[in-house]
Amino acid sequence: MKTEETHSMQRAPTISAWLSALNVLAGIWLIIAPFVLLYGNSTARINDIVLGIVIGVFALIRAFVPGFQTVWLSWLNALWGIWLIIGSFFLQYAGQARSNDIILGIIVLVLGLWSATMSEQNRPALIR
Repeated sequence: MKTEETHSMQRAPTISAWLSALNVLAGIWLIIAPFVLLYGNSTARINDIVLGIVIGVFALIRAFVPGFQTVWLSWLNALWGIWLIIGSFFLQYAGQARSNDIILGIIVLVLGLWSATMSEQNRPALIR
């Protein structure tokens, strides 16, 4: 039992690191998407570049420090994912920019929640 528990504790940070690495890729795509997809809306362009940087940096930190100490960064990325989904409606942009943000918002949200819950489940009992 002890070995199984230790193995589970070691595996979770690795999974969190991989999930965060995928969110780094999502952040990179958000930065380059306005130029690849030729967004016509400057608000969409600025929103995606800024969020791409923030999501990418948060996820990069999580990838290198995947334990429970940085779990809050995954929760914040999940919130940024929600903003990507609803922000395009709130900021009133459409077309490829909106579609891209909705798809990336879902991806960032799911990866952020998954990474955060993996760390939360494996947090030491004394800290819970």
